Amino acid sequence: MDRNAMRLPDFLIIGAAKSGTTTLFDYLCLHPQFYNPIKDADFFDLKKKHIYKEPNFFSRDDIYAKGIDWYAFLFSRAEPHQACGEATTDYTKYSQFPESAARIAQHLPHVKMIYIMRHPVERAYSYYLQLNAKSKFKESFEEHIQKTSVSLDGSDYMLQIEQYLKFFPIESFLFLLTDDLSQQPRETLKKLCNFIGIDDEIDLLKENEVKSNQARKRLEYTYRSRLTAPLRKVPGVNSVRLLLPQSWRDQAYRLLKKTPYGEWVKKEYLPQQMRPETRQMLLERFHESNQRLAEFLNRDLSHWSK
Repeated sequence: MDRNAMRLPDFLIIGAAKSGTTTLFDYLCLHPQFYNPIKDADFFDLKKKHIYKEPNFFSRDDIYAKGIDWYAFLFSRAEPHQACGEATTDYTKYSQFPESAARIAQHLPHVKMIYIMRHPVERAYSYYLQLNAKSKFKESFEEHIQKTSVSLDGSDYMLQIEQYLKFFPIESFLFLLTDDLSQQPRETLKKLCNFIGIDDEIDLLKENEVKSNQARKRLEYTYRSRLTAPLRKVPGVNSVRLLLPQSWRDQAYRLLKKTPYGEWVKKEYLPQQMRPETRQMLLERFHESNQRLAEFLNRDLSHWSK
C-alpha cells in the first residue's frame, strides 16, 4: 500500500470495556460523515465484523505483527470527507497490554481519543459477566477476582490515562462518563461529533436509541433459551407456541422458572450476585483512584463511592 495514500483512523475509542464503547461506536455508524466499515465490508468479511470495530491492532502482539498496512486496509474504503475510527477496549488494559499507548503514539501521533468510564465496581462485575458467560459461571465473582486481576485492572482509570499522557497532550482526549451517555445522550453525542470533527447538528437519536452490549439482557435470553429448550424439542410445540400471544408465553416462562428444573438451570447459567462485603471492599480499593480522577476531570464522582 502506498504510504502517502494510506488512510488511518482520525480517532480511537480506547475504552473502558463495558462502559458504553460499543454504544458510542454504533451511534457514530448512524452519522453520514462517519465511515462505517461494518456496513461496507464484503459479505464474507461480515463474519469477522468485530475486526472492523475492534481490531486490537495496537494491543495484541500477534495482530500488531501483521503490520500497519494490514491495519490501514480496514479503513481503505473511507471517502476523503468521511471520518473513520475504531473502538478497541484493550487499549486501556495497561496491565495486560502495556505497549498500546506507545504504539499508538508511534503510528498515530495526532489521533484523537475518546475514553468513557463507568462506576468502577459495576464495570468490573459487568466485565466478569462477559468473560464467564460461556463457561456457565463455574466460578463466582469473588473466586474470579482472587484468581486474576483482569476485571479490576480496567477500572483503574487514572492508571490508564497516565500511560497516554506520557505520549499525548490532554487536548488529544475526550473524557466521558457512562452516566453522560445514559442521562444526557443528545448533548454527549453532540460533544463527541464536535470532538472528532463531524457535523454535530445531526440528530443521531432520531432513529431510536441504540442499545449495545447489554450483558444482563443477554444472560436472561440465554437462561430463557436453555430453560425452554426441552419443550421446543417436543413435536408440534414450536408451531403452537408461535400462535400464542406473547403474554401467554411470558406467563409460562415465569411459571417454569419457579420449578425445580428452573432453579437448576438458573444455577447453571446465571451468575451469583456480588456479595455486599465484596462491593464494599472494592469501593475502598478504588477510592483513591476515583479521587484522583475526580480532580483530574474536575467532576463530582462521589456517587462512585456507593
